[in-house]
Amino acid sequence: MKKLEMLLGAALLMAAPEALADTVRRALVIAHNGSDDPALAPLRYADDDGVLWAETLKRLGVETTLLVDPDEATRLSGSLVLKSARAPTRAAVDQAVKRLQAASLADRAAGRQTDVLIVYVGHGNTDDAGRSYFTLADARLDRTNLYSEVVDPLGADYVHVIADACRASGVVGRRGGTPDAAVLAELRGVLAREQLASRPHVGALFAESDDGETHEWSRIRAGVFSHVARSGLLGGADINGDGQVEYSELAAFVAASLHGVKGMPARLSVNAFAPTASPRRPLVGPAPEGPQVTFPAGFEYARLSVEDADGKRLVDVRRSPQQWTQILLPPRDVYWVRAPNAEARVTLAELGSGTPELRPRELQERGPAEEALRRGLFAVPLDRPFYDEYVVAAGLVPVDFTNFHPSVAGGLMPRLAAPSSGPGSAWELGLGAGRSPLGLASFATGPSLSWRNPTSVHLLYYGVRGAYGVTPLAARDGIRLHRFTLEGLVGLQNPARTPLFAEVGVGWGLLGLTAPGFRQADPTMLTSRLAAGVTGRLAGMRLRLSAQVGLDRVTANGRTGADPQYGLEVTLRR
Repeated sequence: MKKLEMLLGAALLMAAPEALADTVRRALVIAHNGSDDPALAPLRYADDDGVLWAETLKRLGVETTLLVDPDEATRLSGSLVLKSARAPTRAAVDQAVKRLQAASLADRAAGRQTDVLIVYVGHGNTDDAGRSYFTLADARLDRTNLYSEVVDPLGADYVHVIADACRASGVVGRRGGTPDAAVLAELRGVLAREQLASRPHVGALFAESDDGETHEWSRIRAGVFSHVARSGLLGGADINGDGQVEYSELAAFVAASLHGVKGMPARLSVNAFAPTASPRRPLVGPAPEGPQVTFPAGFEYARLSVEDADGKRLVDVRRSPQQWTQILLPPRDVYWVRAPNAEARVTLAELGSGTPELRPRELQERGPAEEALRRGLFAVPLDRPFYDEYVVAAGLVPVDFTNFHPSVAGGLMPRLAAPSSGPGSAWELGLGAGRSPLGLASFATGPSLSWRNPTSVHLLYYGVRGAYGVTPLAARDGIRLHRFTLEGLVGLQNPARTPLFAEVGVGWGLLGLTAPGFRQADPTMLTSRLAAGVTGRLAGMRLRLSAQVGLDRVTANGRTGADPQYGLEVTLRR
């Protein structure tokens, strides 16, 4: 028994590395509407994007510094992130980098890993010498100082750069002037793969179009790429349901979301370069508890968006018909959940009361460019076939689907509501040891075979378990006990983003006693069991470790009574 307890303790430490991993994520968000080029009109929504980026990252548990100079409409929004925001000046950038550097050094000294996200939203341009730069309020952030004075000094284990560097504005405004091949080539070089080759810990994500322009849209009061990327980080991109969003997932989600947009002057595409030192390094990890809305598999509406009471679009997603969907939301008092022809008003307090009931609403048609976005944006769901095809075409490293189930707050965690052979179900072969039936021996041991399958209700699963236990040595006059049980299971898994579980089993059993020249059995035994433990990995194997207690209703020697059971079990998932 002591050996089993030692195995359980060691496996608990190794089986859930992500739950024990100490990683700190921070972000620097820089957003600026203005331009130092008279030929470029100011942007309308870069400041709104900056605020939404800060709110999104904070909701995802990322400590965020915001540099933005909001216009009057954005100031009047009253967002709490504006209270600590500073103008996007060169001095403010330098000070923010120094604070992030000091924090990273302190974390490293304490044995923690650090990831820093650098998000820029604003004008991208080139100077007279052809050097590309991002525009700040009083300076330029060119290719050289972006890396040497911002990225490199951070001292972080990993840095992720997300750029929505665009030029111009409009209702469906073209962010840019007249395309120029040399200018476009130089702009692309800011975050090109060659710049990242010497920095294996740095990754980048940005969008471009055939003519180098991206777009912002008045209907969502944001840049199209920024809005799509935020929707992905808030869960839309989490294709394997592990609560983390990797480069391959976010890039595939953006590509799927933009795939159906037609009728625009130029078509957006996404560029994703994961850190070569760790191609599967997540941009964000499991999120803390907070506002979220869940839609079960089979929910009537596939195209969904969430807005706040001021009409600001927070999240968009396109679901496959059988996807279980969970969307994380920045805190608001009131939300509007909308489909193309239905909507529901939901308060913060009502979010936890179940799936919102959407009611019919009227549609409003607008101009042709906006209609192209309205019909085409988020028209294609990020399902498994699209993801697989995109990752192969883009040359990205795919995520791990071996543990395909939703966690408590990982964002939108699609899971196919498949039959028993589907990716959510699992067969498990186990070995247990515990108290001998009737106390006739020191302990009993034996195998078990279980099948568990997630339900459409978040965190719950059901299944069946068969187990056989035998006293390994004849203890009294050659007596050997045999116990067989068959139970139905109901369980709870992954509470609060942990790898823990608890389950209840109730069923039928058979207890037999054999000795030289003697056999006796009770084939009408009733059994109940309560188990709790942890799931995870050990030496590449998917394990479930549990402590168990239960009661058998046994008839022996003409007497019926309760026989307590307790023990430990280790199971291996297929």
